[in-house]
Amino acid sequence: MVGWIQGNNNIYIEEDERKALLEIKASLHHLSNNFYLVDLLPTWVNHESTGGSYCNWERVICDATSTYVTEISLRNLFSMEDEEYAEYDQMDPPTRMIWPLNASLFLYFKELRSLDLSMSFIDSTFVSTGFKRLSTLEKLETLNLSNNYIETNIFRSLWEFTSLKILDLSYINGYKGYSPTHDVSEFPILENLEVLVLKGCGYYGTLQIQGLEKASMLRKLKILDLGDNQFDEGLLSSLSTLTSLKTLDLRKNQLSGLFPSQDCKSLMRLKKLESVSLAYSSFNKSIISCLSFLPSLNILDLRHNDFGSSFPMKELSSLRELKTLDLGECGFETLTINGTMSNLLHLNLDRNKFVLIDDIIKSLISFPFLRFLSLEYSFSESRGRLFANEVPTFPYLEVLILSHNNLTGTLPIKALSSFHRLKVLDLSYNNFVGSIQSTTKLLSSTLKAVSFTNNNGSLVDDELCELTNLIELDLSHNILDGNMPQCFNRLSSLKLLDISSNQFAGILLSSFFINLTSLKYVDFSHNKFEGSFSFSTFSNHTKLEFVQFEMDGDKFEVETEDPIGWIPMFQLKFLMLPNCNINRPKRSIVPSFLLRQHKLRVLDLSHNSLEGQLPNWLLKNNTKLELLKLRNNFFWGTVIHMGYIKAKNIRMLDISENHITGMIPKDIQKSIPRIEYLNFSWNAFNGAIPTSIGDLSELFILDFSNNQFSGEVPEGLLTNLPSLKVVKLSRNKLYGHILSRNLSFGGLLMLHLDGNSFTGNIGNNTREFLNSISLDISDNHFTGSIPSWISNIPDSSQIVMRNNHFEGEFPCGITSFVFLDISQNSFSGPLPSCLDLKNMEHLHMGYNKFTGVVPNAFRNLTKVLTLDLGHNYLSGKIPKFLGELSNLRILLLGNNKFVGHVPKQLCQLNNVSLIDLSENSLTGLIPRCLQNITGPKELAFIQEYVIGYAGPIFTFKSAIPHSVHIRYFDEVEIRDEALFTTKGNSLRYQGNILDYMSGLDLSCNKLEGEIPQELGMLTHILALNLSHNQLTGLIPMNLSNLAKIESLDLSSNRLIGNVPSELVKLTFLEVFNVSYNNLSGRLPELKSQFGTFTKESYKGNPLLCGPPLENMCTKTPPSQGSSTEEGTSKWYDMDKASFYGSSISTWFLFMLGFATVLYINPYWRRRWLEFVEKCIYKFYYFVYDL
Repeated sequence: MVGWIQGNNNIYIEEDERKALLEIKASLHHLSNNFYLVDLLPTWVNHESTGGSYCNWERVICDATSTYVTEISLRNLFSMEDEEYAEYDQMDPPTRMIWPLNASLFLYFKELRSLDLSMSFIDSTFVSTGFKRLSTLEKLETLNLSNNYIETNIFRSLWEFTSLKILDLSYINGYKGYSPTHDVSEFPILENLEVLVLKGCGYYGTLQIQGLEKASMLRKLKILDLGDNQFDEGLLSSLSTLTSLKTLDLRKNQLSGLFPSQDCKSLMRLKKLESVSLAYSSFNKSIISCLSFLPSLNILDLRHNDFGSSFPMKELSSLRELKTLDLGECGFETLTINGTMSNLLHLNLDRNKFVLIDDIIKSLISFPFLRFLSLEYSFSESRGRLFANEVPTFPYLEVLILSHNNLTGTLPIKALSSFHRLKVLDLSYNNFVGSIQSTTKLLSSTLKAVSFTNNNGSLVDDELCELTNLIELDLSHNILDGNMPQCFNRLSSLKLLDISSNQFAGILLSSFFINLTSLKYVDFSHNKFEGSFSFSTFSNHTKLEFVQFEMDGDKFEVETEDPIGWIPMFQLKFLMLPNCNINRPKRSIVPSFLLRQHKLRVLDLSHNSLEGQLPNWLLKNNTKLELLKLRNNFFWGTVIHMGYIKAKNIRMLDISENHITGMIPKDIQKSIPRIEYLNFSWNAFNGAIPTSIGDLSELFILDFSNNQFSGEVPEGLLTNLPSLKVVKLSRNKLYGHILSRNLSFGGLLMLHLDGNSFTGNIGNNTREFLNSISLDISDNHFTGSIPSWISNIPDSSQIVMRNNHFEGEFPCGITSFVFLDISQNSFSGPLPSCLDLKNMEHLHMGYNKFTGVVPNAFRNLTKVLTLDLGHNYLSGKIPKFLGELSNLRILLLGNNKFVGHVPKQLCQLNNVSLIDLSENSLTGLIPRCLQNITGPKELAFIQEYVIGYAGPIFTFKSAIPHSVHIRYFDEVEIRDEALFTTKGNSLRYQGNILDYMSGLDLSCNKLEGEIPQELGMLTHILALNLSHNQLTGLIPMNLSNLAKIESLDLSSNRLIGNVPSELVKLTFLEVFNVSYNNLSGRLPELKSQFGTFTKESYKGNPLLCGPPLENMCTKTPPSQGSSTEEGTSKWYDMDKASFYGSSISTWFLFMLGFATVLYINPYWRRRWLEFVEKCIYKFYYFVYDL
């Protein structure tokens, strides 16, 4: 009967445990849907349908005898990577997804010994649903609630958990490192506790233990971790009672100053303490002497303390049992050591400030039994050769890290080969040169990880392949060239192979990878490989997770469909194949093996000309996908179905430069709630921008430019998104008063609204700007005046308001503009002289109604490259100080009312490429010194990156830390532009074309005199326009030296003589105009470019003859002279003596008649004297201007 009752009890208990487990699973339903996991805990099913025991369920362990549950581990049910969880942890509480787990469900597990709920997304609700009653589980020894969001004080609920031996509450409350959270003095004294972890909770106070009775309750505590909290020195006095303590971690607290002497002596009671961490504190050297009272200490972490510049060897010598020592980031400059520390095995000295490399290396002999040595970032401010004078003896050294220093010379392979037990060698980020020598084989046969990345090394032979035990090999960012050493395929143990950013060439053979089946990480990007590579080569690489083949040229192809139907045995997490010409021979289809990938976090297939419908299924299949980049392909279709896909983890989505049409889903925020970078530009999207865009609270960059969006912009886009830095809506069909309301975009870095149909005026900005801004509202229909906040943005900013209907005066302010374009509006009044011009590089004020003179303040434009004041009503003389603006490249002053001479000071602008002084009232001569303008010698208008997206960091777990930081940069779209008349048309030049355009336009003025011969020395010029002036004399023959000229206009002047036949040498000349002058004689032969000019180029010159004119040149009658002259005389040949004689006679008779008229007629005599007087004054002011 007793047995029957006992059996029935067992049945009831088992049934209760099963029901409790199934209820726990049921409570996960909502959360699993949010993470798009179809079936969490798939083995947890009702036994009636399967007949299985719950003891066989995953994450559950039962006692072998009683079959009761003894262990439940629900840690990280969603299989999040550490980086994923860290990113999720940074989210605002309202956007987090929480598991509504009922703590009372665990009361059914009477025999439970271990419960792990770490990384389970539980919050304070868990504590309020019966957590305190779990103290009745008398056998519970291990409780892990770390990495959750329980913000209430859990200490008060733990008083009765007397059976606990291990308690982990680290990072339990989402602490962000700001203000303290709870007082640790409220923590209960649990007598059986052996391990207590309270890391990263923001706790403060002390462990107030008073009286022997309570102290004895903690006598079993062996491990205490209080790191990353808010404790100060007051905590230390309470630690001496923990006599069983073996490990103490107090890193990243508020500990500083001198260690109290009374506390030093009290440490003698901690006889079992073996490991101490006081890293990231502010103690001085006295702390080391104090720690000498710990007789068993063998691990000491004093990283980032204040020990001065010299190594504390005297203090350390008393720590005779020390085996591991971390003194990184302590500011040491010297390493003078007396004596030895023979027990020290692990020494970390990275991120110090050592100067003399040889001295440091020599001093290291004091640690003869070292197995680990790190000097990373320790010589960054000095240069030197490694092992230049002496090679230390480290017969037991296994790990040597010397990365991120300025070490020079050849790779010291021969010296390193003396370290016979070396397993890990990191020489990355130095300045080593030369070959990876043939002595590489001398390195230890036990070597497993090698990094030579970011040096200047080159391969000579195949000796590196002798290191057959290698697991990690990083040769990236060197100058390695030639074909890939085929012998690398013998390194069958390789898990990581990175040869990116070198100059390897040739065909990447599939046979290279056949034996490398252990590969997890492979990166061959940025080399010069050619030919086709079959991705199916990796089909049997079951461990493969990371592949990157980003190429720069057009000669490499990745084939993914050969053989057809191959099945991948891997599950990739990271795949980047941009610019790889994927499946080019097969119409560039999307790789079909991706249909079988479900763990991708990063996928980049951009710049591949892939065709077909937009593969939305990539988001559906890969619920952990964080970055998807399909830019610059030929995908078509819509994103409307994205509304049914839940991509909660996606951070970056770029489908720009495709052929995608249709509207954006109205509830897009439900599909991609955590998006940071969203780029739909250069497609054919239409319809309105949904208001739900304003609910994407983490959005950082939004680019919808170059589409066909219409309607008004949602108000929330510019007001609700505090993280938003970049908005590009350029060149759509948007309209409305987007800037008329009260604005609130103080955190924006870039707002581009150009090329739309926006109207209204600009309203007030209600938030103070946090930084500079790039604002482009050009080519719209904005009206009204400019508010003052535009000129009061802090730091240097770029403002483009070109081609609107603004009016009034431009406001003064503190903004130090770099780029200001307010051209093609209706601004009036004087040019603004109160702007901060010291950083101005591009200033466009043309095509307005400005009046008055150019203000003297413009002499502060010392950095200006472009100055456009054309097409206004400016008057006065052109300022001489413009010649002092030595960086000036473009000067546009045309279509104003300037008078006076062309200032000779403009000849000092050696770098200027475009000068337009046309359509003014300038007089005098063309300065001969213009020959001094030699043109720019370097590029100035190259587009630069102005904003970037720093995405997540993906860390590959390896012996030598290896991480990939996803970064993308957007090119600047505010490009400088200039309107310049050439080839008879006013043309718009934009962007870096301005570096190559060169021209001089002095047309439509009142310039006199001859064309200076010196203009023929402007050999870089592409356009020269001197038309519509009063120039006289001959066309200079040396204009034929203008070898690059494309447009030459000398029309509507008073030039005489012939058209120099030497101009035929101008092979790039497209437009030539000398019409309406007084030219005569035969035109140049119709060859080269002159064969393309019509009679329109010469009209208005009746004395010109020859093709293409109808006026043909005729020969003179035959002379009676010698036969050698017969047939060679031409009608325009003449006797020079007769010509000069008749000219002098004519001149004498004219002057005699002129004098007679002045003598007889007093009126004409008075007019003549007034003319002479006027000329004298004119000459005087001419000299004065010089």
